Amino acid sequence: MVKLRFVALAAALLLPSAPVLAGDLSQMAPADEYFGHYRLSVLGIANTIRDAGARLDEGRAPQQIVEGPLAFANDAIRAWQAQYPNDPWIAKDLLALEVAYTRAGTPHGNELARQTAAWIVHDYPDAPAARDARLALGDTGVHDGRDSHGGDAWERFAALRAPLPQ
Repeated sequence: MVKLRFVALAAALLLPSAPVLAGDLSQMAPADEYFGHYRLSVLGIANTIRDAGARLDEGRAPQQIVEGPLAFANDAIRAWQAQYPNDPWIAKDLLALEVAYTRAGTPHGNELARQTAAWIVHDYPDAPAARDARLALGDTGVHDGRDSHGGDAWERFAALRAPLPQ
């Protein structure tokens, strides 16, 4: 009798969510699929961005990181998006990429961060990451890019960025 109750409880909890999970999973890239010229998986993309951010925090050569690992991640995300355009993790990884570009602190890194922010806003306007990307682009409703807090929107955005989780 106890086993029957357990099975009934498990079925009641799992069956209603099965169609929802199946629908969401069909839009997501599998972890063992590889994208881009450097053949990065979705986990490899996240790890590359995280590791590049850690190297930047250590003071390593920012231009080499921007043109190396972060460029590899950018290429892989573009290929990932081409195959799985509705994967909800793409916008999150794009935001992490944008943050890493910002952390480089170079003119080229800042330009790539702006481009990545525009990519998020254009392709994923309803994603939670788009709010932060809009802030980076200065879409605050103020026409000259400045508000009452001083500084342009990009400077405020860069100052607000928290380090990526370890």
